Amino acid sequence: MTEPKLFKVAGTSHCEAIMFEPWDSQPGRFFVAYRARHGFSAMLGNGVVDEFRTISGPVLLAPSAILGGVYDAGLRLADARDQEAPIDQGWPPLVIGLNVDAPERVEGWVTQLLDAIHQQKIAGPTPWKSTMTGQKCGDYHLQILRCSVAGHPAATVVATDAPMLPQQLERLGDFDAAPVTIAISVGNRLPRVVADEHHQIDVISEQQLAALVAGAERITS
Repeated sequence: MTEPKLFKVAGTSHCEAIMFEPWDSQPGRFFVAYRARHGFSAMLGNGVVDEFRTISGPVLLAPSAILGGVYDAGLRLADARDQEAPIDQGWPPLVIGLNVDAPERVEGWVTQLLDAIHQQKIAGPTPWKSTMTGQKCGDYHLQILRCSVAGHPAATVVATDAPMLPQQLERLGDFDAAPVTIAISVGNRLPRVVADEHHQIDVISEQQLAALVAGAERITS
């Protein structure tokens, strides 16, 4: 039985975009958390993630040297959805830097990147290696992307369709030793609500969370 795809990968040699839904989806957000280790700090957009604990666009992986340029590309992607920059339409982009040499930036490289994201296609090999695995854990699924440079872990992205809170995602994101691990639950999509209206969400049990963490550890062991 084929496991469900919880995210798609798009991009160019300059950036790998981890897409949880099409770039121009209706307003909405997913819960997210991350774990940074070994002094890792090559991130942009994480300040708003720290405050609101949600994400509404792709996670962008790029060489640290061009982090700002890729962040600007992510801003253009969000502007194309809504120039008012709401947090449920792609702002701010979450960009993760990898310690690897950046490919040459030819004229139009940002346009090429945005075109690849729009079409959810891969338009060039990245200077890091990515491997993707998936597994069913009880009633839910995991999908994990692991990036490595020269055989060493560089970043990990883990997604699940289990409905989880940010605090639970922090625990799910603590299963490996990569410099940074990002964990996202697509099990709860928070739609835009009017003032004073509450979101209604589902949450898995402690037992189900333990099973998912154990599953992630098995995948990457």
